[in-house]
Amino acid sequence: MAAMVVLLLLLESLRGGQWPYSTASDAELGIPPDAAAWNKRVLAADIPGRRVPVVTAFSNLWAPDLSTHAVPLPEANTLVHVNFQQRRFGRLPGPNNAITFFNPETILVKFRSQPLVSALRVEPTRECDAVQTLRQRPDVEFAELDTFERRQFTPNDPMLSQQWHHDVIESFEAWNTSLGSQSVAVAIVDTPFQMDHPDLAANTVAGWDVDANQPVTNAEGIFHSTMCAGMAAAVINNNIGVAGAANCRILPISIIGSLSDMYNATIWAAGHGVRVVSISWSGGTNDTLEAAGAFLKTNAAGLLIMSALDGTGQITGPGQPDVYCVSMTDAADNFQGTISGPYIDFAAPGYDIYSTTIAGGYTSGTGCSFAAPLVAGVVAWIFGLNPTLSPDHVIGILTNTSVQLGSPLYYGWGRIDFGAAASAALATLPNITSLQWSNGSVAIAANYRAGVTCTLWRSAQFSPAQWNQVANAILATNAAEIVLTDPSPPPATAFYRVQASSFGH
Repeated sequence: MAAMVVLLLLLESLRGGQWPYSTASDAELGIPPDAAAWNKRVLAADIPGRRVPVVTAFSNLWAPDLSTHAVPLPEANTLVHVNFQQRRFGRLPGPNNAITFFNPETILVKFRSQPLVSALRVEPTRECDAVQTLRQRPDVEFAELDTFERRQFTPNDPMLSQQWHHDVIESFEAWNTSLGSQSVAVAIVDTPFQMDHPDLAANTVAGWDVDANQPVTNAEGIFHSTMCAGMAAAVINNNIGVAGAANCRILPISIIGSLSDMYNATIWAAGHGVRVVSISWSGGTNDTLEAAGAFLKTNAAGLLIMSALDGTGQITGPGQPDVYCVSMTDAADNFQGTISGPYIDFAAPGYDIYSTTIAGGYTSGTGCSFAAPLVAGVVAWIFGLNPTLSPDHVIGILTNTSVQLGSPLYYGWGRIDFGAAASAALATLPNITSLQWSNGSVAIAANYRAGVTCTLWRSAQFSPAQWNQVANAILATNAAEIVLTDPSPPPATAFYRVQASSFGH
């Protein structure tokens, strides 16, 4: 099965064609209603004590005295307030079809010889060209657009304040990038959860009954599985109840509780488009479930997440390499109520946790059972952001970003940090690093990761875009970079995107 991620990453004008500025509403800029009046106050164009940088022609961006054309930001009038009042914005497409707006004609640049970041004013519609050129100067530490950033996203779920775990694992940082993707499914292997729960129904799809060998299309649910479902995927930002880790698809796989049930549930999931399996039962140290986890990883590029064992004491045997067991922590990051041992891979909140329950309700509960689906939801979020990531890549991201709290016998690689993992996952997306037109062809360079297949797409217009694959594109890779060349670009303006695909690992 192919996994695919697409980013519209860098727009460039070709052969003098211009790319127009646009307007944007408060909603598009991420301005909440209670801040709209303040932001719309009228300010004079001139700001006392500040000066507008002179326009630097594109041809002068390599001038030896360029730094003298830039104005340190504390002294600069970037005209951002004028452009904001006139609703005049540059725009770039970003992840998940979002649009990034920026202040026209202004580049933020840090010269190595100067202590402050400065504003450099450039020709209209040449901002992206200017950034790429400035980044090549040896005296420039960095250069970037003066983008309009968005307020930190906070879902409108009214009981979110009772879910302390989202603050601890920095879910809000992740949600500021994405709420998750319906392209990814998490299976809750248990007695089925309440499928029509008001806070689960929109993310819930039909599941499977392993023992009856038939679909599960509705279920009143039980406390345990319904809490697990809510931890992974209670609908975020629906103005109802609580929030799970991701707005992914979620489905029940019904079992009685034997190892063979769990194995069959995982195999069924692997064959039905499910990349994340969450099992909040004991059994994570068994060979049968290791075989199931290995099958899921190999055949569906998925991961098997299981709860560690509730209780006290220690298991001395080694862990299973393809079963990822999660211990339980509290609001102060203390290890709680988990049998320790080398079988533990990660820790996550699970003590006195708040989630969905039966009869459309909400309640608190404690157990490793609730830590595991929280991690499963985070995994689903990462897969949704970049489906080309392999299971080992995702585990690497979680490992490298988890918070180290103590002995691996208690915390494994550490307590999950959703926000940090989201940032690391975002960095794996294929970014276009340069675009050059010469001798009748266009060469586009992008970062490259082994195991993905890249294709080049082109559109004659930005919105609405009509993308067509450049069938005769020439591809060349060099370590972590790929160059895709369009040998016959159109005579007018063109927009490009790079599409990365990954097939079953």
